[in-house]
Amino acid sequence: MRWRERFAFARRQVMDPGRGLSVFLSRLSILGLVFAVAILLAVMSVMNGFEREMDDRILSLVPHVTQRGYASDAEWRAQKERLAQLAGVSKAALFYEREALLVRGLKVEAAKLMGLEAASIADWQRWSPTEPKRLEQNEVLIGSRLAARLQVGAGATLRLLLPEDALLANQRTRIAAVRVAGLLSTQTELDEGLIIGRLQDIAAFGSEGASANGLALQLDDLFAAPEVRWGLYQSLPAHFYLTDWTGSHGNLYQAIRLSSDLITLLLTTIIAVAAFNVVSSLMLVIIDRRSAIAILQVMGASRKDIAWIYLFQGALIGVLGATVGLTLGGALAVMAPQLLVAIEGAVGIQLLNTDVYPLAFLPVDIRLSDILTLWIVSVFLCISSALIPAYRASKVPVAQALALGSA
Repeated sequence: MRWRERFAFARRQVMDPGRGLSVFLSRLSILGLVFAVAILLAVMSVMNGFEREMDDRILSLVPHVTQRGYASDAEWRAQKERLAQLAGVSKAALFYEREALLVRGLKVEAAKLMGLEAASIADWQRWSPTEPKRLEQNEVLIGSRLAARLQVGAGATLRLLLPEDALLANQRTRIAAVRVAGLLSTQTELDEGLIIGRLQDIAAFGSEGASANGLALQLDDLFAAPEVRWGLYQSLPAHFYLTDWTGSHGNLYQAIRLSSDLITLLLTTIIAVAAFNVVSSLMLVIIDRRSAIAILQVMGASRKDIAWIYLFQGALIGVLGATVGLTLGGALAVMAPQLLVAIEGAVGIQLLNTDVYPLAFLPVDIRLSDILTLWIVSVFLCISSALIPAYRASKVPVAQALALGSA
C-alpha cells in the first residue's frame, strides 16, 4: 500500500483527525450521514410497501374499468364477450351490486352487497383466513371488520334489509336471509363494509329477470384505465355508463405517491446537508494538520498527492456512513412492523385502522434499487464535498505551516 493510502487510512486521520472542534465535527458528519441514510431507507421501504399492498390487495380486487346500467341478461352476456376480446383486457366478469342493511339482533350496519361469478369469488377467497370452499345457495363472504362490528362468524345467519330502488319498477323493500360461509381479511378498507355472494343469489334480491347490473374489466396495465374507459365511450350504448378505479381509489394512490416523493425529497436534502458537513470537518482537519501536510511536501509529496489524501478521506467517510446507514436502515425497516405491534399493545390502541387508513398494518418493501441509489448518491455527495478541502490542502504554504507547527 502506498504512503498516500496509509495516511488516508490511518486511524487518527479517519477517526480522530484533529483536535477539539475538528474531532467533534468529523464524527458528527459521519453520524449525520448514517442516521439520514438509515431513516430515508426505512421510510422509502414503508412507502414502497404501501404502494405494493395498494396494488396487491386493493387494485387487484376492485375493477379497473366498470360498466354499469340496466339491460337484459342477453345484452350483458354480449357486452361481456365483446369487451373480453379487447386488447389490454385480461378479464371481464359480470356482477350485481346493491346497497343493503345488515341486521343482527339489535345491531344494524350498512354494507355493499356484491354478487360475483365463481372465478371472481375465487379471487376474493384467497384473502379468507379459512380454507376456501365453493359457496352454496344464499351463502356469503363478509368483511372481517364488518363481521367484528356485528359480532358474527362463519355459520351465523344475517338478515338483509334491501331498500327500494327508485329506478326499478315494481320493486319494494324486502328482507332476505343469508348464511356467513367465511370472512374476508384483506386488512384494507375493503373489509369495512363488503358482502360477497353468488351472482345468481344476489341478483335474485333485485328486480325480476335481472342477472347483472355491472361488468368489471381487469386490465394488463391498470394505469391505462382512463384511456380504455374513454375509448369504450365511443361505442357504448346510451343506457350504459363507465367508471374506472382512478375515480374511487385514484386520490388514495396519488396521495401515497406524493407522500413518498415529498419524504424522499426532504430526507435527501438532509443527506446532502450531512454530506456537506464534510467540508467544514475536513477544513478544520487541514488547519489542525497543516504542519503534517508541510512535512509530507518537504519529503517529496506533490500538491496532487496532498489533494488526493483528503479527497480519498471524503470518499471514505461517504462509504463508511452510507454502508452503516443502510445496514441500520434495513434493520429498522424490518423491525418496524413488530415495533408498531408492540406500541399498539402497550397503549391499547390500534394506530393503523382501516376506518382512517387504507391498510391495517405497516407494510415494508426493501428494494435493492433503493439501496444502490442511496449508497451511490451518498458517496458521490461526500466526494463532491471533499473537493474544496482537498484543493485547500494542496495549497498549504510549506514555510508558514512549518513555522506555525514549531511555534
